[in-house]
Amino acid sequence: MKQPVLLTFFFILATIPLIFGARHPLVHGLYSFCLLIAGGIWLVLNFAENKKRLVSFNSLAPLAIIIFIVVSALPLPLFLVRLLSPVRAENLAAAGRIAQLHDLVTSLSYYAPGSMFYAIYGLALFFFFLAFSTLLRSAENRRRTLWIITIVGVFEAVYGLLQATNPALGVLWLPSDISSRGCARGTIIYRNQYAAFLNMCWPMAFVLGISLYKPVLTKLEFLRKQKNKLSIADRIEFLFHKATVPFWSGAFMILALIFSRSRGGIVVMLILAGLMIFLLPFSRRSKILSISLLSLFIFVYGGMIGFQVVTNRFMFFYNSALFRFHLWFVSLAMLKDHLVTGIGMGSYQFLSPVYLKDVPDRVWFDHAHNEYVEMAIELGLPAMLLFMAWLVRGMTGYWRQIMQSEKTAAEVQSAQIVAIGAFCGISGFLLHAAVDFIWRLPANVIYAVALLALLNAASKQKKSYKFTSTSSSPPLASSHPPRIDSEAQTNEPKALVNSYGLSISRGCRHLVNCYKKIRQR
Repeated sequence: MKQPVLLTFFFILATIPLIFGARHPLVHGLYSFCLLIAGGIWLVLNFAENKKRLVSFNSLAPLAIIIFIVVSALPLPLFLVRLLSPVRAENLAAAGRIAQLHDLVTSLSYYAPGSMFYAIYGLALFFFFLAFSTLLRSAENRRRTLWIITIVGVFEAVYGLLQATNPALGVLWLPSDISSRGCARGTIIYRNQYAAFLNMCWPMAFVLGISLYKPVLTKLEFLRKQKNKLSIADRIEFLFHKATVPFWSGAFMILALIFSRSRGGIVVMLILAGLMIFLLPFSRRSKILSISLLSLFIFVYGGMIGFQVVTNRFMFFYNSALFRFHLWFVSLAMLKDHLVTGIGMGSYQFLSPVYLKDVPDRVWFDHAHNEYVEMAIELGLPAMLLFMAWLVRGMTGYWRQIMQSEKTAAEVQSAQIVAIGAFCGISGFLLHAAVDFIWRLPANVIYAVALLALLNAASKQKKSYKFTSTSSSPPLASSHPPRIDSEAQTNEPKALVNSYGLSISRGCRHLVNCYKKIRQR
């Protein structure tokens, strides 16, 4: 059953963003069902080896929250509802008096069907993480996952850039005036959710490119000591290696993200770029040169489209921020009235017209534009504190592992690079949630769980790769490079950004020599 489960997960990752990010309830339910069945079957068949994982805090905390959501959706007697949520009981009693009903029962949630679906959806994500994080311990499976994320990301990026250059182009079969006209959105209607999706994809594309270049860089260092043997074919191989595909893909994703005109997405992208540059164990010169090349690409290609529409969006940044703060502050009144149990998952859209007094009647806010505020309102304070404790504990633990491995690693390890990329992608997912409702898109959440599984699997990869003929193959490449000395190993990160310059300069010199010979003839 291992292969069918893995293929199911790969199919979901490859297709879930394509139909509006699985935003439609029927599509969302279908993908949740597939995750629940595939992950559940895998967990049953491999229960013995996962027993310890299930009794840890990292597993018990989300399970406790899921159980709480189920309880909040169950019908309860009025006296029990009055004990747990007095305001909810008061509203129910008032409705009963108007309708002349007695012996009422209701749920703590204002929208019980939605809350029950969120519980099933959460359980499906939990099973998906347990199964996928185990399957990703295989280096080949990690490589395939990175390729899927890169291919899907570059498809969304190219589609989004076409929308930015052709404002009449809508999202799939929807007309362009349905959503933000002239903005890059790909197959996702809401541009902020689209930007959040790309912020999870482009770090993994760069990670894939770096990992694929490792054996080529080893060969480059070996041949640089024997310059007479560096043939034209070798130079072309360095310049047009398949690793350039993820690098170009990541650059196009960043460009499409900018032209989504999502202010939160652009700011988060800049933060992630700084974080990734800080964590990658490369030399300062290599990092500066990489930033320069990426910036040059963005300014050249972005200048062809025009940055004015993007900069104009930031002219209203202050007013938009003030309005969001006001929306959050007013929404907290729901939490005040339902402090312990919350209003129930998926219930914000039904209570917002009642509590948002200062908002014009023609405007309906179905979300709070802050996932942490909205989740606190829907879950209640105790469950939200448990969620935040689980989140902070997990992220700080992964941060410590990355920093420790960076300090102790003798060479750049593929698993370490994957962990850094996944950590950056998840960080963007968490940061952007503070200003928008990006978690409400199923494609974003499933990709975030996939990155968490990658981070978990890569962090447990303790074997370091050494560039010797007797070592095993690197996790993200199948070729075996020749043995080189320790000096060449330390120059590997530097060679990543110097390989293009070396190949281009020598190729140009060869062309000039050929041209001179032709002129002489």
